[in-house]
Amino acid sequence: MDWVEKLNESISYIEGNLAAEISYEKLARIANCSVYNYQRMFSYIADKSLSEYIRSRRLTMAAFDLLNGRDRIIDIALKYGYESQDAFSRAFKVFHGVSPSVVRNETVQLRSCPKLSFQITIKGENHMNYQIEQWPAFRVMGIAHKIGTKAAFEVIPKLWEDAWKDGTMQRLMENFPAEEELLHYRPAGFLGIAEGGRWGDAEEMRYIIGITNHVEAEECKYIPPLEGFEEFAYPAATWAVFEANGELPEATQKIYKQFYTEWLPNSGYELADLPVIECYMQENRQEVWIAVTKG
Repeated sequence: MDWVEKLNESISYIEGNLAAEISYEKLARIANCSVYNYQRMFSYIADKSLSEYIRSRRLTMAAFDLLNGRDRIIDIALKYGYESQDAFSRAFKVFHGVSPSVVRNETVQLRSCPKLSFQITIKGENHMNYQIEQWPAFRVMGIAHKIGTKAAFEVIPKLWEDAWKDGTMQRLMENFPAEEELLHYRPAGFLGIAEGGRWGDAEEMRYIIGITNHVEAEECKYIPPLEGFEEFAYPAATWAVFEANGELPEATQKIYKQFYTEWLPNSGYELADLPVIECYMQENRQEVWIAVTKG
């Protein structure tokens, strides 16, 4: 099953469970990626978050139920996961612009969020600078944070903000390798590493802020972790390394959108079960490392 088929299968799972619990872990397993990466991928392809899409689909179907059925409003609310009629009515009014009771009694205009369907498109408008690297095993020293996968988008920017305030970044900066040795320590710069668990099996993920302190190569000297920092090991793997230079966060967002919508579906590669790594260097230079395997 190719990448686009996996995505469409995950959408079918959502569609079949709009009136039941939708497991983000199940979605990630269908797409063969972590929960965090599935949410990231979805938002860049669909131009809306996964939670927003699910909410919009449920409210779309709730409107059809109001128009075409005789179920009580409270029963429709419970069907689509709302704990009370008031909570459902508020969400319904935000989305449709009218309350559920009005739909039953008047002719009104309603919004609709159609079911998504993914397909390969080749635009050819923007080029991507990347290279496929067979990179040896490497180690990172840093600080890990356990966070809920569903809250990752909101939590991660705050982790970086706190790391600058509490001196973490300064300590890492002072322990960068010598300038003439920097080329040997890749992934380079400050690293943001998102470990989302094996194929969606974990409700929590680990996010690491750190630097590379060793690569298994003769020319690379081992830098022992600083006091208070952990060390994390990653195996030799094939990495698609994308240049993402420019102002943040737009530069990395653009790369992710192109990667998921254009590069991956046409590349013949699949996502590997390894973290996604963002590398932040000087002068608005960034790289995104995504582990891949041949499909």
